[in-house]
Amino acid sequence: MGGEVASVDVRLLAAVTGSLEGVNVAALCHERGISRKTFYKWRARYAAEGLAGLEPRPRRPKRSPGATSRAVEDRIVELRKQLDDDGLDAGPSTIQWHLGCEGITAVPSVATIWRVLVRRGFVVPQPQKRPKAATCRFETQFPNECWQIDFTEWTIGTGRVVIFNIIDDHSRLAVASVAAPAATTEAAWDVFCAAARRWGLPVRCLSDNGLAFSGRLRGFEVAFEANLRAAGIVPVTSRPYHPQTCGKVERFQQTLKRWLRKRPRLAATIEELEADLDVFVDYYNYQRPHRGIGRRTPIERWSASSCAVPDGTAIPAPLRRTRIIVGADGVARGRPWKIGLGVDYAGQAAAVVIQGHDAAVFIGDQLIRQFQLDSTRHYQPSGRRRGGPRRPRPNDLP
Repeated sequence: MGGEVASVDVRLLAAVTGSLEGVNVAALCHERGISRKTFYKWRARYAAEGLAGLEPRPRRPKRSPGATSRAVEDRIVELRKQLDDDGLDAGPSTIQWHLGCEGITAVPSVATIWRVLVRRGFVVPQPQKRPKAATCRFETQFPNECWQIDFTEWTIGTGRVVIFNIIDDHSRLAVASVAAPAATTEAAWDVFCAAARRWGLPVRCLSDNGLAFSGRLRGFEVAFEANLRAAGIVPVTSRPYHPQTCGKVERFQQTLKRWLRKRPRLAATIEELEADLDVFVDYYNYQRPHRGIGRRTPIERWSASSCAVPDGTAIPAPLRRTRIIVGADGVARGRPWKIGLGVDYAGQAAAVVIQGHDAAVFIGDQLIRQFQLDSTRHYQPSGRRRGGPRRPRPNDLP
């Protein structure tokens, strides 16, 4: 029924009216929307204390034996400040893990820690930033079944550099975090090889469509993916403009950059940045509890099962076939290449076949041209000597 939520006026009216002779208490309670138990409670309070007895009273218990102690609350706040100052994850789940490691007998729940942080002013509600549930999540079954590779930019004393990062999809182990002057395919391969020497070869390597890792969208193959195939490793690329596919390494880079921003000084050289990266990777792999794998450290999950191993058989390059109408200038234009064939073939349908850097052009059943693609330029010249008298073209007027 109404209970304590009724106004003081209703309580006073019910208590005073109910004390009169001949009043039907049941009808009065029904009319005012209160129970008879509540009515008699108000009447007793009014008789004993007057108007003060009708004021709402808190329902909070006088004693809460299970409440979080002041000392534990202070430790929660201290951990929050310490982790945040170090550039580390400082959420309720991480704080709970640290409290458990300190041997506290009654570790508060994640919800309790969150309420403590809210009460102490450490959490500002931001409903617009609430994460959306992913429509598709994946995780490989074994370590080394798939690596995710990416790079991010960072500033040091000499200017902008890049940091290549590789994460094991199953265990979240950071197998590499290495700085380089630029994001080249050669630098990416050097980082990959260093990681493979320590942790073994993966079965697959997932990346975005950056030119350091893949030239698939540009119609050719870069050295990184060609080297992967030669080692029997399957190169996989994400969908364009969909960074969620490589979400594990993307999230690692957020954590890494937050930690780097809290360093007391800016790294003056790549060597100093490398030293910082080594410190972070050691903490990330061996000390930091990872929420995505049940609050275990990546090395614990890596060691819990055997690693997947590629069969070592080289993987052939994908075969691409494109049908193109040769232009009036004798050039076959197909994204991203422009292939010179000669005006003799203008207006004819050419079949361009590309596998790796090997290319061939057919018109009908006749092989017109076979060559090696030069990935440094879009136009692939025919190789014929230029100059001399102008040859007639099919669309020249008589």
